[in-house]
Amino acid sequence: MSSVSFLIDDKSPLIHYDLTWAPGNSGDDSLADQYFRGTFQTSNVTGSVAKFSFNGTAFWIYGAKRSNHGTYTVTVDGASFAGNTGQSNVNLFQQVLFNQSGLTQGLHTVSITNTATGNLYVDIDMVTWMTEFNGSQLVTETVDDADPRFQYQEPAWNANPTSVNLFNNGTGHSTSVSDASVTLTFTAESVSIFGTVGPDNSLYTVSLDSQQAIQYNATAYLTFYEVMLYHADNLGPGQHQLTLTNLPETNGQTLNIDYALLTSSSNSSSSSSSGSSSGTSPSSVNAVSTSKGLSSGAIAGIVVAIGVALCASAAAFFFYRRWKSAQAASQDLYRIHTPQHPPENAYVGTSSSVETRSDASLVRQHTFSPSTSQSTSWQSYQQADYDSQRLSRTTGGVHAPSSGMPTVDEVVENLATQSPVDEAGTSRRPLPDAPGTRQNIFQLPVPDDSMGISKVTTVQRRASMQSASATIGDTLPPPDYMQATR
Repeated sequence: MSSVSFLIDDKSPLIHYDLTWAPGNSGDDSLADQYFRGTFQTSNVTGSVAKFSFNGTAFWIYGAKRSNHGTYTVTVDGASFAGNTGQSNVNLFQQVLFNQSGLTQGLHTVSITNTATGNLYVDIDMVTWMTEFNGSQLVTETVDDADPRFQYQEPAWNANPTSVNLFNNGTGHSTSVSDASVTLTFTAESVSIFGTVGPDNSLYTVSLDSQQAIQYNATAYLTFYEVMLYHADNLGPGQHQLTLTNLPETNGQTLNIDYALLTSSSNSSSSSSSGSSSGTSPSSVNAVSTSKGLSSGAIAGIVVAIGVALCASAAAFFFYRRWKSAQAASQDLYRIHTPQHPPENAYVGTSSSVETRSDASLVRQHTFSPSTSQSTSWQSYQQADYDSQRLSRTTGGVHAPSSGMPTVDEVVENLATQSPVDEAGTSRRPLPDAPGTRQNIFQLPVPDDSMGISKVTTVQRRASMQSASATIGDTLPPPDYMQATR
């Protein structure tokens, strides 16, 4: 068994209000936007009644609880439940005014009556109910108004209703002719018809499988689109017919059809598709049949495609490996066998960690004799010198400065006495430091007593950065606004 919930807003014609009810609006109520989709129906008349019917096992009535609201009674299949109140000193919206579950699957009728006195209100925001389907998987299909399963009585209908661009898929059908009808032939366990309600919409009747027609009213104070005009479920397997007829009270009132929503279980869809007539939905049949398996031709095609893809991937990997090997060999040949003459003064920049780099603090000067450069290229010497430095500065996996390499603090202290030299070592020029500051490539100040910044060791600086990282990691994530508003 599968359970499915359906929702209708307060403006749906499936809820019948007596004449004492009126639509809430922002002109009379500044808090109207707090209701679901900004609409609600309300009454302050004692004895006013709103009624709806559904097929299912549970239902919920939503509304507001406010300081000017009073008591109400709910009746379910003739059984009354009194003592309910919508009074609250704090305004609460989209609240459950009444619910009942555990009902027998079938048709139920529910009404809500205002029992308060003194002009106290009761309102309805929306209604939901739950129904059960046989089978564990459900198939849902949207049938557009232009689908041939909709048969319109010609020439009473047209395909250009007012503001058609606001309809689903930008298409719709409309009629202002009295008694003009449209019939939908379908195969499903549940059907919902959607259209518009508004000042220019009319009364209409609905008949399912030639049963007695039921009248509804699509007239509303404002025009709303994609509103549920009719719903029926637990229809059983097989083909069904649904007929809607326009009953305008004044000239120009229209019945507008947008689309239908069909829902059925996979079991009933598969059984009905095997014995149904040509009116059966092709998409419903395909949705079920594809779940049973693939043909041998389709399987063979998939196997061939996978084999071709694997061969192409293997070839690409092979050529990529060969290209990488050739590139590496070329680089090694250039580095080892190409004689190069380094300048007399070459600079190799090294640092103990990212946190301690600065503009000119870790520059070492190396002088190479011409005899050395004749046998070994300058790039190879750099690599060997760097490897020997790294080996000498690493003891048992712990980074430690060697006697030949100055520490960060020693270099910072020597900045006051060292003078920069150009590439030729003959001329002097000032450091490109802003007055009073020295910054590294990350724009972090280098500890300097003249700047009033205390010196800290690399270990202390690392500990400080780890502490800052821990603080950032402990920051609470933003709240889930979807859970807060639903």
